[in-house]
Amino acid sequence: MKNKTLKQVSIIRDHISPVIDYTSQKSISYSQTLAYNTCPHQWALKYVKGLQEYKPSIHTVFGTAFHEVLQEWLTVLYEDTIKRAMEMDLEALLLSKMQTIYLQEKEKYGEHFSTSEQLSEFWQDGVEILKYIKRKRASWFSNKTTNLVGVEIPLIYSIGTNIFFKGYIDIVLYDQQEDKYTILDIKTSTSGWNDWAKKDDKKIAQLLLYKEFLAKQFSIDVDKVDVKYFIVKRKVPDDPEYPAMGRRVQEFTPPSGRIKRGQATTALSTFIQDAFDSEGKYIDKQYEYKPSKSNCMFCEFLATEHCKVGFLG
Repeated sequence: MKNKTLKQVSIIRDHISPVIDYTSQKSISYSQTLAYNTCPHQWALKYVKGLQEYKPSIHTVFGTAFHEVLQEWLTVLYEDTIKRAMEMDLEALLLSKMQTIYLQEKEKYGEHFSTSEQLSEFWQDGVEILKYIKRKRASWFSNKTTNLVGVEIPLIYSIGTNIFFKGYIDIVLYDQQEDKYTILDIKTSTSGWNDWAKKDDKKIAQLLLYKEFLAKQFSIDVDKVDVKYFIVKRKVPDDPEYPAMGRRVQEFTPPSGRIKRGQATTALSTFIQDAFDSEGKYIDKQYEYKPSKSNCMFCEFLATEHCKVGFLG
């Protein structure tokens, strides 16, 4: 069983950086696809017109730092020893990473974009999450039959002339008993995902595309790839009405069968056909508006000279 396990894990590890010449190609990320499917006009303003304004936030600082800490911890947990992993000072590591990332973002942005009080609050929330994950480790990260394939695994898959899909998978695990891989996507959230978020096809398309392209890129049977969102919550009620409300981790396994993956890849193909020419370059044209309360809520172009039809209600 051990030799089989190592063979399965090496399928990805031995080809973790596929040799693909994409210097002349345009990359498509999930965030681009999401932006287009939310509102093609908004996408065009950002990517075709180049009007996207760089603006960091405490949420992105915390999210990036937390991802890195959890990934480092899991690497020690699976590749070293449980004892060493449990002895790691994750709280100090999180603080150090948040400080470093904040200063890097501040330098790029040109000014402060958060307060010391806010940074402290987010760090303390992260500390509570990490304590909870350590305490409940065996619920999600058992060493008995599971191996860590890797973290930040690059996906680089050709999807059109001079166009490729590019992404990085947070965590991939391999279960030797089940002979299955699990793509684990970490999401930091204030209080978790509600039913609306779980049913949002645009939101869950990310893991469906990752599953499809991981299987194709590394020649793995797609039915041996599972996907799961690992959602960590910064805030939980002191006196939760239901036990699940008080948990710092929320797991969500979206449906990822052939039909659902087909819907996600079809949406991606529609995007490519509508927005790129035969040479893989953006098409500069008037794109469709999709005004709605959810689509316009966080749009930076709402009620500006660039968009007069946004949903203001």
